[in-house]
Amino acid sequence: MNGIWILLLLILSAALPAIIVFFWLKHRKPAFTLPWYLASLTAGLISFVVAALTLVFFVPLKQSGLGSLFFGIFIRIAMVEEASRLVTIIPFLKADKNRQQSDKTFGALVGLVAGLGFALIESAYYGITNLNITLLRAFTAAPLHGACGIRAGRAVFIAGENPVSAFLLFVSTVLIHGAYNLMIVSPAVPSALAILVAISAFFSSLGYIRDKPSVS
Repeated sequence: MNGIWILLLLILSAALPAIIVFFWLKHRKPAFTLPWYLASLTAGLISFVVAALTLVFFVPLKQSGLGSLFFGIFIRIAMVEEASRLVTIIPFLKADKNRQQSDKTFGALVGLVAGLGFALIESAYYGITNLNITLLRAFTAAPLHGACGIRAGRAVFIAGENPVSAFLLFVSTVLIHGAYNLMIVSPAVPSALAILVAISAFFSSLGYIRDKPSVS
């Protein structure tokens, strides 16, 4: 029973950032309505499932060493998860025929909420399977995936007009995600650095949701 209560508390703590963002959106971005929010959150949940299913068929390298470590962290995990996020955000481009693709803020907001949805289910998953890093991820998963989600959403919505910038944004999500994961798994790296990466990435990404165009 104690384990169940701990899991419920972890889920609640993981859901708290998404709840806070919902009320922030309601106050600051009222045109980003509840249906858009729920659809974006669902996209994040789906992206977790897509990533998990993809990783099942993604055979890791059998060699040991730095090359294998970096491949596993940056390609097998970070790139696959970020690509799954892109796949679930892309349908939002065509979801509203009255919305212009140049509304980059909308894409970033979709990505933010989708990232929080991903973080919610990931935190619950790690709460069941790996208690050693659950506490650290509880404080860092939301800002990390929120930051990567903002960048991914922005990338999707500018890809048509600026594919180079969109590609660089996607690469930045992989690098940020991979750097975070590397610090999580490396015993030689202080955990505080992983927190610093997640928080810094989040605040550096907030500029992408401050554009003037509305989300109506």
